[in-house]
Amino acid sequence: MVNAGIRPDNFTYPSVLKACGQELNLDFGREVHKSIDASCLDWCLFVQNALVSMYGRFGALDDARKLFDKMPEKDTVSWNSMISGYACKGRWGEAFELFESMRMQGVQVNIITWNTIAGRCLKTGNYKAALELLPQMATSGIHLDSVAVLIGLGACSHMGSLILGKEVHCVAIRSHFSGFDNVQNALIIMKMLFFGVEPNYVTIASILAFCARVANLQHGKEFHCYITSRAWSDDYLLLWNALVDMYARSGKVFLARRLFDMLNKKDAVTYTSLIAGYGIQEEGQAAIKLFEEMIRFQIKPDHVTMVAILSACSRSGLVTQGQMLFEKMSTLYGVTPCLEHYSCMVDLFGRAGLLTKAEEIIRRMPYHPSPSMWATLIGACRIHGNTEIGEWAAEKLLEMRPEHVGYYVLIANMYASTGCWNKLARVRTFIRDLGVRKAPGYA
Repeated sequence: MVNAGIRPDNFTYPSVLKACGQELNLDFGREVHKSIDASCLDWCLFVQNALVSMYGRFGALDDARKLFDKMPEKDTVSWNSMISGYACKGRWGEAFELFESMRMQGVQVNIITWNTIAGRCLKTGNYKAALELLPQMATSGIHLDSVAVLIGLGACSHMGSLILGKEVHCVAIRSHFSGFDNVQNALIIMKMLFFGVEPNYVTIASILAFCARVANLQHGKEFHCYITSRAWSDDYLLLWNALVDMYARSGKVFLARRLFDMLNKKDAVTYTSLIAGYGIQEEGQAAIKLFEEMIRFQIKPDHVTMVAILSACSRSGLVTQGQMLFEKMSTLYGVTPCLEHYSCMVDLFGRAGLLTKAEEIIRRMPYHPSPSMWATLIGACRIHGNTEIGEWAAEKLLEMRPEHVGYYVLIANMYASTGCWNKLARVRTFIRDLGVRKAPGYA
């Protein structure tokens, strides 16, 4: 754009700065900042907010604060960006200071900042302060969300306040959060604790499994501390496996590995959890090494293990290794390939651009392809520009008439990128006739 002689304006810079922050490209971000300073553009709040947010993402909080302090005008975004930056780096003294200044100046505090501060109070044992923030949120015109309810229930549990706990429970019911799994779990724990019921290892393992599904690392760490205080041995492998799985699914693979190495006893679930964690982080070679260790110790993989290792190969582009493992499944490991394994192979070949091989897998497998499998192939065809296979997969997916609007959007985008306007119109007719709607986005 610049080389073409087109000058960036106040609409251009925020988008570029956001991209720099997401890609953690500090050098280019600083170059953009210099370009803004050298331009003759009028001062713009949106551009300054984007700069503060970008430096906050980099962790360059001193640079962000200098910009923040110099801003002649600030809005809610300015304050919240700065507070979030301090919170992410654990600089809570400055975060609390800004939070109080923000409130004193009558600036609207959003729900994320309220929850960040209240959550920190809960984590540091200041349960009273965490609870006091909840009614203040309500009087400020903020509707409590499920996170705020969880913070309140956690504080009540630690304080042993049944009356306040019931009040928070009422808020959850009025706000329609009482049916959420994490809220129900928090309520069960609070009742259990009030009546002196000691949770056993099965209870903790069940809760850890839920923490893993929703990537709730904070509560998972608290239960880890509880487990450590109870000194449960390796004999309770169900419990330790749940803990390894929780850390692996939450992206903390190094913590999962540290715990894994400490265990004297391991089974297929222990290995599978860590292999899946490495796969999510696209560390395919580490996953294969762990799988080979598992085989060397004569621990037999099951169908879940094979999904984990094939998925790890797919995410890391290890086509040859993935293909060899798939071929050895039934003959060497005694695992009959099911639909999930074939889906992994379609994804493996699709990511690598081997679309003919992906098509062959679908044509010769002894199962009916699922909508998600067709969608995987369509996405790969769009990326690699294979119109023929992409349109074949799109027709097959449309025949299934799936209810999820995302599938239709995927097909529509593929047709739009190839200029197939008649087929694009047909997809839009499908969406209208079937009455599928796009769910509104939310954080």
